[in-house]
Amino acid sequence: MDYALPAGFPKSATVALTGAPGTGKSVLAAHIAWNVLKGGGYVTYVNLDDSPDALVELFTNFGWELDKFIDEGKFKIIDCFSFRLGKLKRAVKGVVREQRLDDLNSMLYALHEEVPPANDDIVSLMVIDSINELMFRFEMMQVLEFIKSMRAIISKGKGATIVMILHTNTTVLEELAAHLEYLVDGVIATRMEPNLIELGIPLKQLMARKMRGLPTNPLWVPYAIIDDGVHAVDPAKLAALVRQRLKEAEAYKAAIMGEEAKHEGRDQGKQ
Repeated sequence: MDYALPAGFPKSATVALTGAPGTGKSVLAAHIAWNVLKGGGYVTYVNLDDSPDALVELFTNFGWELDKFIDEGKFKIIDCFSFRLGKLKRAVKGVVREQRLDDLNSMLYALHEEVPPANDDIVSLMVIDSINELMFRFEMMQVLEFIKSMRAIISKGKGATIVMILHTNTTVLEELAAHLEYLVDGVIATRMEPNLIELGIPLKQLMARKMRGLPTNPLWVPYAIIDDGVHAVDPAKLAALVRQRLKEAEAYKAAIMGEEAKHEGRDQGKQ
């Protein structure tokens, strides 16, 4: 992320984190949130895709313990998932509000009430994971209007940074992503490097397509998710792995061609 955004992550901005499922968007957002917490800032998580305990578990799996920040009121969850569970719903530390998705105005009001304002010294971050759930329930123009209002009230009004995740796995969602480029302050795209997939190397990459008011390096930056979070990929190690996989591919190709030659020889002998 530092290479893609050399001037750092923006304040008072609404940023879309887009890409196909499996490209690490939720972990990227969580890593950004963890860095904000370590720096003394506030994080409000709006979980739509999964339960609050799954969100806490995501942080815990990387060794990011939230209890201290929850006790200090610096990490809180707006739970937009558990209303579906009825009596199966469990209490989760950190949840400050349960929000149904009946209408977008009530959701916007909840965000306005719960997201703390930022100032010159303190960062306030809101993460939405993900916008996809809203697309399943409302028309695209309603969702776009909600995003415009959210940017105005939360980012520009309260000075908070918004990171909203969008999984672009259908044509309609790709269309939404295209509209977002004109509505938001920043777009960070993620993908699997297509050429290396053929070699069996699932290399994740990100690119800062746009970041209003800040310089960007418009290149695909490789990254890896390991035990303690997101890290840059070592170019030397990547090059060595690619060479190894190319050798394996050549050996496999030679073995196949050898078997084919043997079969052809047997067929000619029979004739």
